[in-house]
Amino acid sequence: MEISAMEGQTSPFEIDVRLEAEEVDSLAAGAWKRMARILKCDESRVRQRTEELLTAREIQKFLEETIMARASETALEKTAPLFMGAPELESNSPLREQESFSFHARVYPVPSMDIDCEAPIVRRRPKTAKDGARRTSSLSDRVLVQETLRARVNGTIPDRLLRKALALKKEQFQQYLADKGLTYREYRIAHRVKPQEVEDELYDEAFDELSTDIALDLVFIKQGLSVDQDKIDATLTELAPGKEKELLEELTATGKTWMLYQKARRDVALDWAVEHLLQR
Repeated sequence: MEISAMEGQTSPFEIDVRLEAEEVDSLAAGAWKRMARILKCDESRVRQRTEELLTAREIQKFLEETIMARASETALEKTAPLFMGAPELESNSPLREQESFSFHARVYPVPSMDIDCEAPIVRRRPKTAKDGARRTSSLSDRVLVQETLRARVNGTIPDRLLRKALALKKEQFQQYLADKGLTYREYRIAHRVKPQEVEDELYDEAFDELSTDIALDLVFIKQGLSVDQDKIDATLTELAPGKEKELLEELTATGKTWMLYQKARRDVALDWAVEHLLQR
């Protein structure tokens, strides 16, 4: 594997990756093995079975995406700073098995913003209402700390990161409609909202989620925290209780373990903040 990266990059961080034919074939074999699991067929018949179900272009896309995703994880781990979200991958030429292959990878590092990691986070004392009842915050410790940290981020979120987060949120919304069997119009009628209100809600959700992720990533970096195997195991259990091994195999086979590590590092940051900043 040859990796080329420009010196002095900030954001985005971009690399070019070239794989030798042997590396392509090794990664392709892994992709075909996963396809056999998906189709529940013998590995000796997977190519034939796939050709019966998918077009040549769909097969090509499946192999390209899988090989680029898996190779990029190795390449980015060696070269890139901590980044947010999914890598953007683009092939430089059509993939052909038993031939070399090159592609371009782009990621967006955690932005250089400021956050207060020193001031205590104090839970307000419960207020007494006129009827004598005591009102307490309904937020859990972790949610309270997370919301407070998000409000402490100082700086401007890069526009590219925000656009990417909004695009992802819109994809998730379209998937929600598909899962519910709803059209966009039916959704708006059911919720009595105008198109602009839907757009505004999606933007607000994307902004809040992105700024929360940035806050936790900044804490992780500024406090010099790390993710150990116990935290990885705990994260797998949280995501797929009882099926941790299967989830890890799938994330590894699809080149998406970055999802696991990003969630784990933010959990580590939140654990630290709850322990060191929260005053109960």
